[in-house]
Amino acid sequence: MMLKHIQAVLPPGTTRTAACPAVALLHAANYSPLRLNTTVASSSASSSGSHLRSSQAQSGRSLQQKFYENRILDRYTSQEPKKVTLRQLVLFGRQLTEDKLIASANYVRSELPVRLAHRISDFQFLPYIAGTNPHLKMVYDLYWRAFDEFRKFPPVKTLDDNRRFCDNVKKNLLEHSQVIPQLGMGVSECADLVSPDEIDRFMNQMLISRISRRTLGEQHIVLSNQFDDDLRAHLGLRPSESFAQLGAAPKGFATQRIGIVRADCNVAQIIHECAQRAAGIYEDAYHLPPGSAPQVLVEGHTHATFMCIPAHFSYIIHELLRNSMSHVMRRFAGRLEDKEVHPVGGPLFPPIRVTICSSHNDIVVRVSDESGGISPDVLPYIWSFTHPLKAKRLHNFHAIHRMEARIDEVDSVSPLVSFGFGLPMSRVYAKYWGGNVNVHSLPGYGVDAYVQLPRLGNVVENISARRSPQT
Repeated sequence: MMLKHIQAVLPPGTTRTAACPAVALLHAANYSPLRLNTTVASSSASSSGSHLRSSQAQSGRSLQQKFYENRILDRYTSQEPKKVTLRQLVLFGRQLTEDKLIASANYVRSELPVRLAHRISDFQFLPYIAGTNPHLKMVYDLYWRAFDEFRKFPPVKTLDDNRRFCDNVKKNLLEHSQVIPQLGMGVSECADLVSPDEIDRFMNQMLISRISRRTLGEQHIVLSNQFDDDLRAHLGLRPSESFAQLGAAPKGFATQRIGIVRADCNVAQIIHECAQRAAGIYEDAYHLPPGSAPQVLVEGHTHATFMCIPAHFSYIIHELLRNSMSHVMRRFAGRLEDKEVHPVGGPLFPPIRVTICSSHNDIVVRVSDESGGISPDVLPYIWSFTHPLKAKRLHNFHAIHRMEARIDEVDSVSPLVSFGFGLPMSRVYAKYWGGNVNVHSLPGYGVDAYVQLPRLGNVVENISARRSPQT
């Protein structure tokens, strides 16, 4: 099934209904598609007869070009994404041959423009006022350029073609590391102008689609790198030697790789790694000696494994542990001064307990702390990106230029600065693979957070091509 997805040919599309007027302000660049009210455009001209005729002719040429570009976009938005499962990614990478690697490249090459086109369409349906925001327009422009590049990239036929394609994907992944800060700043500035529910739907669509595109791109890049490494070793080439003389892999050459996916990811190991990283962050921030942060106790099915992309699962667990550590340390900050309550050598803070439960189909992780619970004024909005109680935190994105939503990023701001982004982003990661994150507040005591994820990797990507009926 995976190979059928990869080798599929894009069908011709159909046209779509006109978008809202916000699109006119989203298309300052010449390459952007534009649905423009021609009556308004022509009535605004006030000049001499010859200048007016010249302006109208130029406008006509521009509109003709924009109409052509919109027809191109419509070809792709008429298509549904060809979704994959983790199991398909794993099975495809095993016994990886040159033909399969090239088929993977062409699948990614044809799939990325489809997924980008649907998100470009979402921008075109934003309310007019949101379309004027420069941060959202910057994301729109990034998406359109990437869409245009990938749809024009020629079919991959050789390993050398594939290396050029991977370079193009890497370039776009780097450029799009600006997307999260720009989206954050954009929606924070629209928080008082657009319905929070509408912006939250927009953000969830944008972020889950972004994860899906990065998953496809990073998976193919890693597979390609692993294939080249194994091929280099097979041929006895040094790292400095080029593949330039090699037109194709030797007949029968294959390698056993599965890219960024782990078929047997150890849940407890990921939790311990995330706990160690989170503790180090807060001990540095508060200038505490090592071992001072709340201890993380892991219990339950501690030998459980499941199929996942470790970077996605790590992000979810790391954010939950960071939230717990931060609030526990704030609640019990007085213990740093009170030596009688806490003698030297004893734990400064109550522990955070993480319980692992493994069934045949699912993995469930509970993170329990004694942070005092979540304020009733805040609890209804913890999953929102733009509610007024949280929108102010999104302004902190002005302090950073790039974010990939990975735990190994080096932030230029203090970890004590909140973006109001980590918890809803964690849920987006979980929902992408058919899971969920939920939080229960125990007033006056603490918080229990639950992560549920499919265990067998047989759930397809939870991405939507079409806009939600509510929008």
